[in-house]
Amino acid sequence: MTESKIIVALDGMLWVDAIELAEKLKGEVWGLKANDLLDKTGTRDVIYALKKYGKVMADPKLCDIPNTIRNRIEVYFGKALKGPHNELVMDVNLQADIVTVMACSGMEALREARKVKAELKVSTEIAAVTVLTSLNEEECNINLGGPVKAKVLQYARNAVLADCDAIVCSAQELLFLKQFSELQGLKRITPGIRPKGVKADDQKRINTPEEAVKNGADRLVIGRAITEAEDPLAATQSINEEVEKAE
Repeated sequence: MTESKIIVALDGMLWVDAIELAEKLKGEVWGLKANDLLDKTGTRDVIYALKKYGKVMADPKLCDIPNTIRNRIEVYFGKALKGPHNELVMDVNLQADIVTVMACSGMEALREARKVKAELKVSTEIAAVTVLTSLNEEECNINLGGPVKAKVLQYARNAVLADCDAIVCSAQELLFLKQFSELQGLKRITPGIRPKGVKADDQKRINTPEEAVKNGADRLVIGRAITEAEDPLAATQSINEEVEKAE
């Protein structure tokens, strides 16, 4: 079996249930995504615990001025106080594999995140979140001042200029982005993934795992289709099989 592309979103789960699920899916997924758990349980504790079961996508969606981004992002790179004199150290066991920053924070905020990564010499990927998958065309125009594809392209180009490693966008924009050669180096992380027969819930711009991979997705963020499945392991294995056929 090739390496899985699945990142399981543990959003809305109790900590004990999240750990139980992580144990079941160890070796079956690329990694685990933590969002609200970072706040409820503690960022360092969550990253440390989840890294025992796979890679970790920390999804705080940092959105602030550049200096505040600098101050907040260090914890996801494994910077910690340790020892009898509270020495500053870098601990790989506390280091997320991916951390998200909102592209709408602006170019300088993205660049500041990248500067901190370079200063601390870590391998954590910085993923710029473009247009949330919960927004439809009308909401994007109202809230972000333009149509979905135009805003995704703008944010993706900013991510390239800021030297980010990846973008987060819906699968519906993947084919559109393929035509822009300047974006080729960016990894594509796609939430809003729904296998056939699974309801959309609060997501507006969704796609199936097969379609997303065919259109260029590098990672698939999947939550409720796995976390609320009667048999999460079987659901995961089924999606992995679907993805392998699409590759």
